Amino acid sequence: MTKFPSLRGVSLLLVLLPAACKTNETADLARNELLYVDVPFVTKAPGDRALFVLPTADTRDRTPLPTEAHGFPIIYGGDDFWERPVPEMVSDVLVRQLQSSGIFATVSQQASPGALVLKPTLESFMTGANVAISGSCSFAEVGLRLQVLGPADAQGKRAVLHDQIYGNRQLTHVEISPVSPFRLIGRALQISMGKALAGLDHSNVGRSSVPLDIGVAAEATAPLSTTAPATPTTTPTTPVRDN
Repeated sequence: MTKFPSLRGVSLLLVLLPAACKTNETADLARNELLYVDVPFVTKAPGDRALFVLPTADTRDRTPLPTEAHGFPIIYGGDDFWERPVPEMVSDVLVRQLQSSGIFATVSQQASPGALVLKPTLESFMTGANVAISGSCSFAEVGLRLQVLGPADAQGKRAVLHDQIYGNRQLTHVEISPVSPFRLIGRALQISMGKALAGLDHSNVGRSSVPLDIGVAAEATAPLSTTAPATPTTTPTTPVRDN
């Protein structure tokens, strides 16, 4: 038997969507600072290697998620909210942040001989809201895998120099009018990008003649902005999968 969200859940969705649209004339994470503000990360030791960035692949798990918890509905945001495909927006943000970071000498979406190759993969990108008795809470999750491949050898093979998933989860407290999950996802992406930039910088992949460091890097600080919730970050227990 097919279960449909309760009227209360439907009404919540109708409240969240207009609230997001009012503050978001352009529903594009890469082009609207109300949704995403760049992480101000600049390396202290600029790299000397060129980087070629492949388009972001989308490998999000499409397995149906739970639609209720303790008798209350869980409502998920869809990609149809955004003006462009989600991987395309994430790609634009990633390339822009890498270009301004100085971790690599050049960052391009066009191949060049001898350049490193970055393969970004979107593992998770989720928004939604959990309904409760006294209101609701918004949640968002981002998971971005970054694989850096070295220059091609004589046989055309490339060694994997770096392979890591960078992500973040956001969850508000239960409130009558929680922050829109479509804005909350911007904060999750900020923190994920901060981790990614710090991780790439710490790894030394952008510097030739420097040993690779596979230790754990500190997280770059994401700037506070209108995307940030006024509530602590925590981990949702029902709707979000581990990466």
